[in-house]
Amino acid sequence: MKPHKLPPLTKITALLTALVLFFGGTTSAAANDKSGWSNQALIYILAPTLDGTSGIGPFDTEVDMDAADVFDALDGAFLGAYRGEGERFGIQLDIVSMDLKMDGEGDRGALAGEVKVEQTTVITTASWRLNKEFRLLGGALFNDLSTGVSLTGPSGTRQQSAGDDWVDPIVGVAYETPLGAHWDFSGSALVGGFGVGSESVVVLTGSFAYRFNHWSSLTLGYRYLDFDYEDGEGADRFKFNMKQYGPAVGVRFDF
Repeated sequence: MKPHKLPPLTKITALLTALVLFFGGTTSAAANDKSGWSNQALIYILAPTLDGTSGIGPFDTEVDMDAADVFDALDGAFLGAYRGEGERFGIQLDIVSMDLKMDGEGDRGALAGEVKVEQTTVITTASWRLNKEFRLLGGALFNDLSTGVSLTGPSGTRQQSAGDDWVDPIVGVAYETPLGAHWDFSGSALVGGFGVGSESVVVLTGSFAYRFNHWSSLTLGYRYLDFDYEDGEGADRFKFNMKQYGPAVGVRFDF
């Protein structure tokens, strides 16, 4: 695809640097909020269903995996999030990194084989609180994806691999409200892409949290991501049209 891909660490560093510069104008607001600044760290497990199409060159592979299939295919993963907020201004960072090996099929079942996917998704946003319940969000989604496809059919085995990375601008809204003494609910909706990186991307989340004490909570939620990305032509074509959705369970720390 791209002739000169940067190492993942370099790409993530460049993205974060750009975001710091982009949100530089809000540093005075953050400074004013510093006395009331709060932090949250979340470590969670996601049980996603994958449904969509992965394409490399002229070959498309249909992917349909439930959570059990994903865990069977899982080679490694890291999922975590951070949120910091003052009186009005806040920042959020969410990282999902997963390595998968899965079965797939192409050409309407005429070809069968294996798909290997290594994906890292970083979502970083700044927020501005409108009131106790609602916050406006704006930022970027970085996706680094490497896919390998091996398909076997009547004419033999075909193998091809490719990778790509892109950055999508995203905007959205977040909502939160307490539900009694120990429970609270939070959710967010983000849309982006707009043809800058992907054609479109949608991220929807919702979760309930049960607070054990002032610093720890158990979270139970649901997460939905929808990518519509395609780049290149012919042998250089790369397609990732995928829905990833499912329940999530995590532990949240407040400090």
